[in-house]
Amino acid sequence: MADCVNIQWKNGFANQLFQYSYGRILSEQMECSLTYSGTIDRWEGTSLVDMGFITEDDILKYTDENIKVNIDYNKVQAVELENPQNYKPYLDEIRSWFPKVEITNTEGLLVHVRVGDNGLNIYTPFEWYKKAIEDNNIEFDKMYIVTDTPNDKTVDELKSYYDAELSSHESITTIDDRRKYKNKILEDFNFMRTFDKVLFSNSTFPWWSSLLSNPSKVWFNKEWQPNHYNGMIKLGETDYENWNGITPLSLKEN
Repeated sequence: MADCVNIQWKNGFANQLFQYSYGRILSEQMECSLTYSGTIDRWEGTSLVDMGFITEDDILKYTDENIKVNIDYNKVQAVELENPQNYKPYLDEIRSWFPKVEITNTEGLLVHVRVGDNGLNIYTPFEWYKKAIEDNNIEFDKMYIVTDTPNDKTVDELKSYYDAELSSHESITTIDDRRKYKNKILEDFNFMRTFDKVLFSNSTFPWWSSLLSNPSKVWFNKEWQPNHYNGMIKLGETDYENWNGITPLSLKEN
């Protein structure tokens, strides 16, 4: 019986990019197949395969292989999956695994605002973005916003203060929303990949778009999700070329 590293898809688009990339690296190291066996309970129907971002040429459907490692994004795995050092030696290789999108906007600033299902655990106020821009002398001719919550207060403040253009118009905060708007999620992700300047706080969605597009300037929250997962996730320690970890103001709850 052949061996495999198997993925049970879980969570949203960017989390599944961690699953796939980590699983593919591991399967190559272990010299075995990479397979997937559906989704974890209520996440059914929202996998990278369903969205068309990867195909069954990239990953096999599990049949009856001997599972050496099962990647289901449990709490122990989450810390390992979201460790940027695990991907650093493979960045060019990882970029080659997915559809390419060219950077075409070199003067605008892409700002991603994440609220969604994590709510106040990772909420970033307008003042954080404003101070980030001022502290880092970020220059741009136009701000563009991608978000999962277009009616959020922070989004409104950014639009008003910077005359920003909102590129997301659907609220995507539930499992059903992810199913319904899966094409829009992919559209937003690829739109973000066209920018050469990116600013974000606490979201894996722009983290992955930036990794894949390789812009010349990335500013992100070094104090990564301080009120979520006991501060164990290490994405704030990302030290890739052209990535700038910043802490304009602390979001940690006392």
